[in-house]
Amino acid sequence: MFPPAGSLGLVPPPGMTPSEKFAGFEHRSGASIILVEMPPEAWAQINGRFTPEALAATGFRVKGGSEALPVAGGEGFVLRGTQGANGLTYAKWVAVVRGGAGTGLVTVQVPESAAEQVPEAAVEAALRTVAFRAPGSVADQIAALPYTVGDMAGFRPVRTLMGNALLLTDGPKDVDPEGSQTMVIVAPSLGRAAVGAGQESAFARKALGTLREVKDLTVTDEERSTRGDAVVLRLRGSGADARSGRPVAVTQTILFEGPGYVRVLGLTSADRSDALARAERVAASIATRRNGDAR
Repeated sequence: MFPPAGSLGLVPPPGMTPSEKFAGFEHRSGASIILVEMPPEAWAQINGRFTPEALAATGFRVKGGSEALPVAGGEGFVLRGTQGANGLTYAKWVAVVRGGAGTGLVTVQVPESAAEQVPEAAVEAALRTVAFRAPGSVADQIAALPYTVGDMAGFRPVRTLMGNALLLTDGPKDVDPEGSQTMVIVAPSLGRAAVGAGQESAFARKALGTLREVKDLTVTDEERSTRGDAVVLRLRGSGADARSGRPVAVTQTILFEGPGYVRVLGLTSADRSDALARAERVAASIATRRNGDAR
């Protein structure tokens, strides 16, 4: 089974069904499989980062080391362990794979309480079925998103991430490890827990603080508005690129609507104020889909 317009798929364990919130599968017990697709060249950039030592910093306690994972027409490896989140302990698998269509990341999490409903053997069997197919067009990927973007503001859509996020840029590179191009990411919340009224600013500032690409980040401007029943919180900030140290500018707009939100993040060189304004045009054009329609 493949997500709509996706190129990475697998045979899910019994009882797991396609998710409507992200590219992957869910179980009523809280177990999940998340599929992340990346271009072929991403393999060389990320596979060395998935080691027990590196993952320990994220709270993922790996048991043993990595093990080769067969992938039709390609290769891969998997790490197994446990991770705590939201007061629960999860059994976790992380597989990094590549095939003719690209590079993929498969993350499986099963709450300890669901070990009988989604047993380890079923997860291992599912991982052995990971496969690639020819990817859908970027236009098809965008059409499958849970929101519409009415104004790309001159940015070029690169690809979708996890079936719900959209990556835009204004340069020729699809992969830009040096961060030389302006980057815009549109991403909805995965959960359904609403941010309380009056807490939007604190939430937005905390979210912006998790941006690993920028160090010494300072918020320079905040603007709150409404769009129908939704609250819109926009922040601008400045800092330094975490790799090169060059000055960068950031804009973040979050549309809080009902039990979820959509976040639009723009990152560019400090001298590109025009790019920040364009990223905010993208944010202003976002409309969430409801029962197949946008609003």
